[in-house]
Amino acid sequence: MAQQSKKPSLADPNVSAAEYMMFLGREYTAQARVAGNPGSSSMDVGAALVPMNSSNLEVSARGSAGLNSPNKFAVSVGNDMFNLSRRLQDAKVSQGGMTITDTGEVDFGPVKGYYQQSSQPGNQDLQNKSYGANLKLGPVKLFADRKTSSQEGVSEENAPYYGNTRFDNEKDNVGFNFRLPVGSEEDGGAFTGGVGRTYETQKGPQQLRQETRPTDRPPNVTRFRGGYEGKVGTGILGVGGSLTDVRGVGTESSLRGSYNVRDPLGFGGELSARGSYNNPIGGESAAQALINYRMKF
Repeated sequence: MAQQSKKPSLADPNVSAAEYMMFLGREYTAQARVAGNPGSSSMDVGAALVPMNSSNLEVSARGSAGLNSPNKFAVSVGNDMFNLSRRLQDAKVSQGGMTITDTGEVDFGPVKGYYQQSSQPGNQDLQNKSYGANLKLGPVKLFADRKTSSQEGVSEENAPYYGNTRFDNEKDNVGFNFRLPVGSEEDGGAFTGGVGRTYETQKGPQQLRQETRPTDRPPNVTRFRGGYEGKVGTGILGVGGSLTDVRGVGTESSLRGSYNVRDPLGFGGELSARGSYNNPIGGESAAQALINYRMKF
């Protein structure tokens, strides 16, 4: 892997800060940052050990605290192939209290993946997880991911009457996207599209007298989309459409189109034409069109 020069910076241009260079070496630089905002009585601090070569490990930590903002702290370690981080964010007891989020990401060229888990014990022990991966094969990208959530749904008083006291939700999404360039690079034309399908399962608390947990499976949802954008004539044409099929319920469709031309009349203006059509499930279809010409004076 070729070495890439990386200039470290913890500076935030939107916040007045004092930055201190602590160490400068051939392979790493180390920095610390302290920023204060008297208007909001807040303090932001951070430190990082940043490699000159992005394939080496980078370690950073950052935290903030203030009277009118939640306390936050985050630490991460990784390089251009993987990253691990933990983030803590405090909140009022009425809002569920502290939230802890762990995240992991990997990047191996055509294969990318992620994992995220968060917990908020003060919010009925809310736990969320999501993980997935995608694989790029030329103009096509395959993807799959899963999101789960779990939360206590029974009071402590009634818990002895239940074998399982939690509400659980699981949602899977699989499919593919594609982008197929056409014409020259100057035209920038491309056909795009994809197909995705969502599966969902919901489980409720199980009483001792019940043999299995109450389970609900919402209808599977399949989405199709496609379109084209590129130069046609003297302007840029964009057309696209989507079709959503909810199994056993119905289908929803939409179409859109636009055409933009710069200076069509020689006065330095821009002409744009747009239109759309929507046919929702259980609703009335609607269409609209707009032609606009703008000039700068």
